[in-house]
Amino acid sequence: MKKIEAIFPPSRVGDVREALLDLSLLEFVLSDVKDFAPRNRRVTRYRGVEHVADDKSAVRLEIVTRDTQTEIVAEAILTALIGYGTDTRILVSDVYEILTH
Repeated sequence: MKKIEAIFPPSRVGDVREALLDLSLLEFVLSDVKDFAPRNRRVTRYRGVEHVADDKSAVRLEIVTRDTQTEIVAEAILTALIGYGTDTRILVSDVYEILTH
């Protein structure tokens, strides 16, 4: 089993969800996260006071797949996110055990 985690802009949730539904993947987790990186740094002024923000809203997708499906699922996610280059990250890791209760 493999766990796929993808971090991408919130505006692309619909496209990613459609790509996963096309593969009949109905169970996955979406979380709102903040992306902290130097490239996100922006300075704004409000009432004469300078504010620095170095975070950006993002969405994290988590899905566990069989080893045979991993490449297909990752490619579907990448295809849905075409055009977002550095704002998109996909991590694939091994899952040794799934505990439920």
